[in-house]
Amino acid sequence: MNTKEELNNLSIRKTMNTVEINKSIMELNYRKEKLQREVDDIQSQIYFLANLRETQRMTDDERSGQSLFDQMFGG
Repeated sequence: MNTKEELNNLSIRKTMNTVEINKSIMELNYRKEKLQREVDDIQSQIYFLANLRETQRMTDDERSGQSLFDQMFGG
């Protein structure tokens, strides 16, 4: 079930009483927090991969720098 269908299943209507409104708000807040945790997890994975990429890039640069040094000075 996608998010739009889930929201439609809350049966939000103009004639809701206070208890029903509060229940719907709590359900929406719960879903929002759950989705935020998923976003946070994905973001931390992106940061991890970006850092890994930078580490590899630095290692590649160091290797190419050493290679250039070896070529220049016969190392």
